[in-house]
Amino acid sequence: CQVNCRMLFPILFWISIPASLVCSVIGVLKNNHWLVLTGAALLFPISYYFNGSPSSNGLGIFLPIFQVVSSAAVRKGNKLWAWLFLLPAFLIVFWFIFVAVFYQFS
Repeated sequence: CQVNCRMLFPILFWISIPASLVCSVIGVLKNNHWLVLTGAALLFPISYYFNGSPSSNGLGIFLPIFQVVSSAAVRKGNKLWAWLFLLPAFLIVFWFIFVAVFYQFS
C-alpha cells in the first residue's frame, strides 16, 4: 500500500479541485444548496494546503467557509451573493493553475 497510497493522494487531491468548482456551479445554477456544500467539502484539501503557504497568511482555511455562505445564499434564493461568495474559490484555483503551469517554464 506504500506506493499505491502515495500515488493515489495527489490524484484525488487534484481531481477534487475541478470537481469542487463544478459541483458549486451546478448547485448555484440549479438552486441546490447541497451541491454547493459538497463543493465546499471537496475544496477543503486545497484550502488546507494553501493555508500552509507563507503567502496566504493563514487565510486559506476560509475558502470552504465562503462556499458554505454561498450555499446559504442559494438556499435563501439570492444568486448574486452566491456567485460573489464563490469568486474567491475560483480566483485561488486559477492562481494555483497559473503558478503550476508557468513555474515550469521559468
